Amino acid sequence: MPTSATVHEGAYRVLRSLHEGGLARSALIRASGEGHAVIADLEKRKPKWFACTGSTVELSDVGRGAYLRELEGRTPVLSDEELIASLAEVAQRRPAVKRDLDQVLATLRTVAKRARRLVETGEAQRGVLFVGDDDLTSVALCRHLAAMKQERAIHAIDVDPELVALLREHGVDASVHDIREPLDPKKRFGCVFMDPPYAPAGFRLFVSRAVPAVKDDGRLWVCFGHSRRSNERGLQKQRVLTEAGWLVEEVLPDFNVYDGAESIGSRSALWICARTPQTKELSVPVDEELYTRREPL
Repeated sequence: MPTSATVHEGAYRVLRSLHEGGLARSALIRASGEGHAVIADLEKRKPKWFACTGSTVELSDVGRGAYLRELEGRTPVLSDEELIASLAEVAQRRPAVKRDLDQVLATLRTVAKRARRLVETGEAQRGVLFVGDDDLTSVALCRHLAAMKQERAIHAIDVDPELVALLREHGVDASVHDIREPLDPKKRFGCVFMDPPYAPAGFRLFVSRAVPAVKDDGRLWVCFGHSRRSNERGLQKQRVLTEAGWLVEEVLPDFNVYDGAESIGSRSALWICARTPQTKELSVPVDEELYTRREPL
């Protein structure tokens, strides 16, 4: 089973742009959307991937092999319908929803969308840490990888021992962890995924805890939403991301659908953020109320 790390996104775009034939450098920049410095650095670090003829850049056999391996690692085998069907029995065995932890469950179709996107973007290839996972997204991702015959670093932490036991039973490397305690700085992942509490202190704490867990070129995937009549609450959370030095690369509105959370329309956006040289841990309000403890409707 392949276990090597994925190439970074810029490298993948360059390989994808060249797999059908060579391009002039200016055309390669336009096709890949990557700057000249990124392409030059890639040629310097991976010279065996390329064969240049005059002003044309082409892939060598080694480069084509690298692209095909990467493409295979980003191509799910299971359909969303197959995955949803396989998760139904696991979902029925989840512990009861804990209102004191602001738990509101995402639909299984949302879980399937999350897992598919983690595979297709290459994040699963680089290792994913789920900070809290009552939605079972880690189980869905592990099932994709098992069907693809791949082994990757997929880990989940949660404060609920019952949930952790269920995740372990279904192939997830899961452990009990109270988010008020720091994470192990020796374990770093290409992606940290979270659907944090709605309360400002809880959101700030979860986002801060992600920082030491993300590799230097890694990403934070964070789900949050707000009512159209309370958009200042969304702005408040954006400020936390900015203060922590996360660069927001993509926002997918209404990506997550919930069974409940009617105060925010039963939906939230998925925010994909990149680590930058300014990314840092924030002051951690461990003594403040981390959860709203409201009925999610």
